[in-house]
Amino acid sequence: MTTVEGSDAADRARRLQRVAELLAEAVTPEQVLDAILTEGVRAAEARAGSIGVVSEDGERIEMLAQIGYPPEVMANWQEFPIDAPTPMSEVLRTGEPIFISSVKERNRLYPALADQGQEGHALVVVPLAVEGQVFGGMSLSFDHDIEFEPERREMKVALARQAAQALARSRLFAAEQAMRERMTFLAEASELLASSLDYNRTLRRLAQLCVPRLADWCAIDMVGADGAIERLAVAHEDPEKVKWAYELQERYPPDPAASRGIPQVLRTGEPDFLPTIPPELLEEAIGEDDELRRIVDELGLKSSIAVPLIARGRTLGALSLIAAETHPPFKQADFELAVELARRAAVAVDNARLYREAERGANAARALAYVADGVVLLDRDGIVRHWNPATAAITGVSEEHALGRPVAEVVPAWEQLTSHVPLLAPGSAPRPVTVPIVLGGHERWVAVSGVSFGGGTVYALQDVTEERALEKTRSDFVATASHELRTPLAAVYGAVRTLRREDIQLSEDDHAQFLEMIESEATRLAKIVDQILLAGQLDADAVELELTECDPAEIAAGVIESASTHVPPSISLNLDAERAQPVACDPNKLRQVLVNLVDNAVKYSPQGGEVVLRVESDNGSCRIDVFDHGLGIPPGEQSRIFEKFYRLDPQQTQGVGGSGLGLYICRELVERMDGTLTVESEPGRGSRFSLVLPSTR
Repeated sequence: MTTVEGSDAADRARRLQRVAELLAEAVTPEQVLDAILTEGVRAAEARAGSIGVVSEDGERIEMLAQIGYPPEVMANWQEFPIDAPTPMSEVLRTGEPIFISSVKERNRLYPALADQGQEGHALVVVPLAVEGQVFGGMSLSFDHDIEFEPERREMKVALARQAAQALARSRLFAAEQAMRERMTFLAEASELLASSLDYNRTLRRLAQLCVPRLADWCAIDMVGADGAIERLAVAHEDPEKVKWAYELQERYPPDPAASRGIPQVLRTGEPDFLPTIPPELLEEAIGEDDELRRIVDELGLKSSIAVPLIARGRTLGALSLIAAETHPPFKQADFELAVELARRAAVAVDNARLYREAERGANAARALAYVADGVVLLDRDGIVRHWNPATAAITGVSEEHALGRPVAEVVPAWEQLTSHVPLLAPGSAPRPVTVPIVLGGHERWVAVSGVSFGGGTVYALQDVTEERALEKTRSDFVATASHELRTPLAAVYGAVRTLRREDIQLSEDDHAQFLEMIESEATRLAKIVDQILLAGQLDADAVELELTECDPAEIAAGVIESASTHVPPSISLNLDAERAQPVACDPNKLRQVLVNLVDNAVKYSPQGGEVVLRVESDNGSCRIDVFDHGLGIPPGEQSRIFEKFYRLDPQQTQGVGGSGLGLYICRELVERMDGTLTVESEPGRGSRFSLVLPSTR
């Protein structure tokens, strides 16, 4: 290599390293895209660049960002079908990069693009993929013709790999942030819905809470006593537009027989979700009414969600969300949030109505039997006079056992449950207090509110144990992901900073050692990201398995051969697979499970020893055991190690840690292959993980 070529290669490496540093520091998708389309395009010596991703339905390509292209060019390419005759479409379909040296070659390969002008010359499109799954593509345009030699091609592919990992990580972070915002919003909405028994007032406030956080417009319609549609609330940031919306409702009352929108939702109890409102649907609604056409054009409707308020099988009303002026089109997550919000609103409406009926007294006992929350009525002496089925489910005490007895005898922990609950007067807004309590030998979290009246006290109980568990899972996820991602990032950053220091002379061995550290920690980081993404796919039931007949002994041998290249000298790996029959499995997923189990056996044998992988068949099934003689697992922990994010106490594992996802992923994959995964272990004497799959012979 000439000096000039060496200098060019070093310069490309420095530019690529700069991009890697920026991507390591980026947290949000916007920061990642900015790094890719500024430093990334510059590092690739390109004139312009763009990033596109596959839409949620897998049918289209959506452009996330671009730099360097004329606005009139990009205006036509904000979104296009994934089967369109374009280079990016082909890359996303095949997963293979495309290198085009000139406009002439582009027009020859893609005639449909010949009318796009002659701007630029060479073109590169590379896939963005994580764990072998292509989710987007990066396009780079150059201002001169280029014959891409192998070094230049590898540099573009390496840039795409870095961009894919960073973008996947940032999208994971954004998804977690969005989940946190949704949980916060639902908590606020639940508190609002529980703040008053006047559901008309609370639903109006709920509509206002939705704008602009969930939509540009929010409306709530109820089913009237005669079946007519009654608009209860409309919310928009502009009060004048709210007045205008009510006037519009009077001028253009909804058709109860309409096949879409609120009438259809109230009539069928089924939601109506339009991620993009089709123009033909608007044309059908407008007809020949020019005034209505002007109004619809002014509104700028983009997307809509209408979900029913259903309680005890009855449709009480509907909640509508509209994206128009500022809010982006709704996605599946927005729809799911709207469904959950409507469910809670329906329960609040139903509870409020049932409370109202109870106050009237005529059918109180029968009505309260259907309330989703537990309701307890005590007389002045603390004797149980009403104990509905929901209360029985929460406490584990039947109605027959509770009625007529002092509540302290029925539930010994009653004083603990209600001692901090303020007793309000009838008609006051209840203020629930959440209390941890042990009922039936199990800890539960119960939200309690109380109303005192002349004849005694009414308590409302709600089991919020699952919500608390969900919140804890979210907190564990944030803590675990943050810690596990920060550690390798810090190591890589420190090594890079050391290599770049000019005041330290490093030997070739030191230089190689730092590069090896960077590679090792980057691999570790990629593995953590892959685990988190796979865990999310498992939760969403989005992992596809291809079950075929395969040889478990062959797979086990490959796992041992691969593991033997990096185990410590103190560990010996052995394979016993003399009596193995074919099994029905996904070979890649089975290999992933065995790799994880063997890696765990090595990791939790810090003092060294033998790790054995045994494969044997018997009675129509194949059993695969992974033995070690390491630290072992305490008996009380063995039933929990397969839970997501669960990790043993570091004091019990001599500091050996992990993401808490490996064994969870293993069991989920094995069960999806109609198998089982169990563990037997004794502290200080090692563990045996046993995987059983059905044989095909």
